[in-house]
Amino acid sequence: MGFARQALWTYLVRIVLIPLGVINAVIVARWLGPSGQGTFAAVTAFVATAATVGGLGLSPAVTNAAASDPSAAPALLANARLTGFVSGIVAALALLGLHLTTPGVFGEISFTLLLIAGIALPFSLIAAQFQAVALGVRQIRQYNFMVIQDRVLLLFTALAILVVLGRGVTWLVAGTTVIAAVKLATYDVMLRPGSARWRPDLRVLRGIGRLSIRAYLATLLAFLVLRSDIMLIHAMLDPTSTGVYSVAVRVAELLLVLPAAIGTILFPKIAASDESSGAHFTAAVSRHTTLAVTVGCAVVGASAWWLVVFAFGQPYQGATVCLWILLPGIWCMSVQLIFANDLAGRDYPVFLALMWFVLLVVNVALNLLWLPWLGIAGAAASSTVAYVMSLGLLVRYWLRRFPEIRAVDLFVLRRDEWSTLPSRLRDSLWSRPKDDTGSTS
Repeated sequence: MGFARQALWTYLVRIVLIPLGVINAVIVARWLGPSGQGTFAAVTAFVATAATVGGLGLSPAVTNAAASDPSAAPALLANARLTGFVSGIVAALALLGLHLTTPGVFGEISFTLLLIAGIALPFSLIAAQFQAVALGVRQIRQYNFMVIQDRVLLLFTALAILVVLGRGVTWLVAGTTVIAAVKLATYDVMLRPGSARWRPDLRVLRGIGRLSIRAYLATLLAFLVLRSDIMLIHAMLDPTSTGVYSVAVRVAELLLVLPAAIGTILFPKIAASDESSGAHFTAAVSRHTTLAVTVGCAVVGASAWWLVVFAFGQPYQGATVCLWILLPGIWCMSVQLIFANDLAGRDYPVFLALMWFVLLVVNVALNLLWLPWLGIAGAAASSTVAYVMSLGLLVRYWLRRFPEIRAVDLFVLRRDEWSTLPSRLRDSLWSRPKDDTGSTS
């Protein structure tokens, strides 16, 4: 299956699932209320941070290794069980230890609630590497199936726990922990016979070590830039503010569906290609992504008040202003994802880690300055500043690395691409699929 077809179908899967995600978000927000929504968002952010810290950068390194040598997949899957389990346990214990020593950081989040959420970490970290192998060997159908399963299970869990049983945050967190275990079990079945191997291969693990370190620094710092605002709001303001702001973030992140889908497919393609190839291809991907994201931002911006108040309710109306402030940053983040995945597929340059470190410092400093003064609008503004800077820095670096590409070629469709866009979309959907060499399959 060719890149355009893989990316388009992956995107269409995400588009079809957006209503499920919106319904799930609305149910959680309305049934828990702003305070409960804030607690749930904060727990999710803390556990996701622990997962990123415990992930050790192995997932992108595994994708790169599987794309370069598909025969290594069984060894990579066996290693995933060992590294994911050990690092997941350590990450969970570290998170719980932090709660015991500095409970004020977690506010009203109880030790028991954090324990229930932390149980998911070993399952999640193993599954993340299983997913990375699936991407590396281009098992895109399996990957999309898992995305569908996740969204469906999350929706039915929210319906069953909140609407039918009338329970609260603790039960909902427990439900997400069960989903993490189910996700791992499903991946284990879908990736057989490769996943049948249990004996780790330390030689393969050592082989991806250097790349995983570079990926670890970049992904951890990037994640902290994206999620530090939620944790800072929770620590400096109150659960209600966290809940209102998290709704703005949920709506804004719908716009990341397309670039995330395309970046997911672009990463292994670049990893399997030569260093000198792919720059013009990535530029073309960026041009098309820019067009789609621009349209999406315009639609969301025009309908922001209706989206927030009608869907989530009057208590969340404060999220509308935050959403408007976030939109320019989300546009920049959407486009920069293409270049970040391109560089990740090549060699994960140290520049990525340095860039995200600088942006983390900027984002945290602006949050500390603006949150007491502007409230959650200050968090949105600080995020937008960081996202705009990320695109500017990343594009400048990428163009210096590939000087044969003009800056305008990254953002503006050529005349011939405008004229053939409808036919290319139609062919990607309905024609016989082609592999990356151009032959039909």
